[in-house]
Amino acid sequence: MLAVPLGYLRRQFNFSRDIRLFLLYNLLANVGWGVFALIFNLYLRELGLREDDMGAFSAAQTLAMAGGAATMGVVLDRLGIWRAIVSGVSVFLLASLGLALAEQREVLLVLSAISGIGLAYLFTSTMPFIIAWARHSERQYVSTLAFSVVSLSTTMGSLLGGFLPGILPGQDATTYRWTLIAGTLLAALGLVPMFRMGPARKGRGLPDPTAAKEATEPHERRRVRTDTAVFVLVGGLMAVGAGMVIPFYNVYLTTLGAEATLVGYIYAVGGLSAALIGLLAPTVSRHLGSLWGVAAVRLSVVPFYLALILAPGLPLAAVAHIVRQTSISMAWPIDSTFIAEVLPPRARSRVYGLRSAAWNLGYSGASLLAGFLIVRVGYEVTFVDLVVFSAIAMAIFVGYYSRHPRVRSGQLSGAMPRWRREQPVLAAREEPVG
Repeated sequence: MLAVPLGYLRRQFNFSRDIRLFLLYNLLANVGWGVFALIFNLYLRELGLREDDMGAFSAAQTLAMAGGAATMGVVLDRLGIWRAIVSGVSVFLLASLGLALAEQREVLLVLSAISGIGLAYLFTSTMPFIIAWARHSERQYVSTLAFSVVSLSTTMGSLLGGFLPGILPGQDATTYRWTLIAGTLLAALGLVPMFRMGPARKGRGLPDPTAAKEATEPHERRRVRTDTAVFVLVGGLMAVGAGMVIPFYNVYLTTLGAEATLVGYIYAVGGLSAALIGLLAPTVSRHLGSLWGVAAVRLSVVPFYLALILAPGLPLAAVAHIVRQTSISMAWPIDSTFIAEVLPPRARSRVYGLRSAAWNLGYSGASLLAGFLIVRVGYEVTFVDLVVFSAIAMAIFVGYYSRHPRVRSGQLSGAMPRWRREQPVLAAREEPVG
């Protein structure tokens, strides 16, 4: 088991200085976000707000994230990746500080929306940066490591979020407020490595001779549009399931008897599992292929949430959360690298932004509906939604891309399981590559 992490560490020494600085930025910025994500709903509850209010704030934030992500392709092209990231994260930091100090529902709603615009750049710019500044052979390893770093920083943030309320001054809401401020200041440290970058701060990316050729013929342009639309649709469907569960899960754990400190430990274990086991994503991809690997990882949560519906309990709920966090960390680098290989360069920045926009639109609507349903029906209905929409999304993902010309022709041999790669490839003679 130690061979895989050590292999990753050896590869890390071959990454450029700017890539290493970007990983450090992700670590620091997401520590602050981890604190905020754990504590904010608990802070709202101390202010006397309920799950339907939390759902409204989450919906406002993710709706704004969708708008920011949808325009990201244009912003990245005009400002460059570095300037876009620094500007977006700065907006998030200022809004987070405001959220920690505000108490009025209307003010919290507005600040949640503003923070969502900044979060779009914190979350969605990772793959565009990696595609621009990592060599082709490094991309899946760098992206896997980047998402593992995010999970590790979330672990650290969860530990801090569970620990700080016990040592900071004040009681109840005041203690949570100081915890949110501390998390925001930690996130601000992430800008330091960004300002220490060299080529990435000045340029627009490395040349990519292995990229798919730009679409020029009408059938090629149609193929690119369809490829993009399916990837975006799958993200939106997954978001409907996630948005029903993720925004409220820390509160759900407290309904099963967990205190804030225990919730922090559960989230920390989930983040640590995602950071370590998530490093196996390239191994899963090599054996199962990108398509079936993504499906297997994303559907791994289904048995746990089905069991939670039938027999709710804190130990099972904790395990379900850990599996879900780990599956997210493993799946994102696999399918994000896959779509980068499918699409030509001009379509890449757009697809990540549009995917994020669809994700946040689905997440926003689902969280708003979930807050209403939880108050009136209970948490179990949200778990059913997660199971159903995860299954639908993976059926579309595998069903469409397994028939893609570049997959069938063997150009993207890594998309299929290892045993399929050993078979003679005849599809290239049957239809043109789009």
